[in-house]
Amino acid sequence: MTLNIDLVENSFNLIKHDAVKFSASFYKKLFAYHPELLPLFENTDLAAQEKKLIVSLEIIVENLRNPETLSMALKSLGAYHQKVGTMKEHYPFVGQALVETFAEYLGDKWDADTHQAWLDAYSLISEIMLEGAKNPEAYLGGELTFYEWLYLYGESSPEVRRELANITHFKYRDQEASN
Repeated sequence: MTLNIDLVENSFNLIKHDAVKFSASFYKKLFAYHPELLPLFENTDLAAQEKKLIVSLEIIVENLRNPETLSMALKSLGAYHQKVGTMKEHYPFVGQALVETFAEYLGDKWDADTHQAWLDAYSLISEIMLEGAKNPEAYLGGELTFYEWLYLYGESSPEVRRELANITHFKYRDQEASN
């Protein structure tokens, strides 16, 4: 399978201006279709989880051209999800909600090619995450987990923080103090 990275990047860029609403719509669809997943989130701040989804998608999409870097991060993300109760059977549910949310937000810019590009990208992402879920100890030990990786290489970067603030309208405390 050859990923159409340009289509994935371009379509993701089109939803950025509505990223917070996009993320909320994703979770609304996921829980409407699969209410059995709600217990996995019972101790989760959903607003923070919605931000994590957008940040995760941002980093994943930006690194599709760096598969070696992305692979370890996705394996640790899969290991983390396995530890919190996510099962292999849940991955298609997430993919369905994600693709349908993109279709909703892209409207007439959503076409068969974009649909296929996201199916291919999600298939690859979930395949790598499931590799990490098979052996979580190998990816949650000495290596950075996805969220640690995100912190070190993502939100700690002023450029990424600025982009995240633009996408999510999230204000970092140090940004508020400097404004």
